[in-house]
Amino acid sequence: MVRPALAVVFSLLLATLVRAQQPQLGFSVQPGGVVAATLPLSILQEAGVRKQLRSGLTTTFLFVTRQRETKIANGSRIEIRYDLWDEVWIVQKVELGRKSERQRLASLDALEKWWHAPLRLMATKAPRVALQIDLSVLPFSAAEEEDARQWITKSGGVGTSGNGTGLVDALIGTTLSAKPLTSYRWNVELALP
Repeated sequence: MVRPALAVVFSLLLATLVRAQQPQLGFSVQPGGVVAATLPLSILQEAGVRKQLRSGLTTTFLFVTRQRETKIANGSRIEIRYDLWDEVWIVQKVELGRKSERQRLASLDALEKWWHAPLRLMATKAPRVALQIDLSVLPFSAAEEEDARQWITKSGGVGTSGNGTGLVDALIGTTLSAKPLTSYRWNVELALP
């Protein structure tokens, strides 16, 4: 009988420890009931993310924000690539209600400042909102995945006969569609002014 009780205590302690290590988001409400999050630098400083950022390949930060107990959801995306030749950071945000713009940042300090600017997650008219925010850090961008798919299809006769794309899909599925580098989930309740 002691073991189930110990398992419960251990589970609670583990959940508390995980929550304590989880980076915390800052929140603000912008005009029009837009909920925005300020992202912590610790996400960029995580060893696996930092290594990917320095690789010269695009790192995608995919945010999915759901209003709990409803079907309301929205996606936001940040793409960061270090241009090894020009030694600049190429960044792009795709967020709620804004046109996507690419920027070139000259230093890591400039990247960190840009990262810390609020990311628009969702708009709501509710006075209180319960949100689930999921972040997946992916080692590629959607454009790079499509480029690789086309290259694999066209190169060296690798492909399939007829209309099928089974081999190409299998190659893409085991390489580019790999697991995220890391992922996070935040559950928050906010009171809007």
